[in-house]
Amino acid sequence: MKASLYVLALIIVTVLLSLVDLPALVKKKNFKELFVVISLFSIGFILNFLLIIGVKLPNPNKLIISVIQLFSNK
Repeated sequence: MKASLYVLALIIVTVLLSLVDLPALVKKKNFKELFVVISLFSIGFILNFLLIIGVKLPNPNKLIISVIQLFSNK
């Protein structure tokens, strides 16, 4: 029950943010920015949904550290 309320809140917030940001981009025909905004909204929605339903997500620090070590002199 509690998770379903969080999912509903997530959907409402995502729709409200989309209604604020997307119409201006469509009106100005900024399709590259529109693609980026939709992509970021989608990634954020999916990650938050997974967290709400209890999926354990990997720690992004491990990926960041490995990329930094790859490009460092060590």
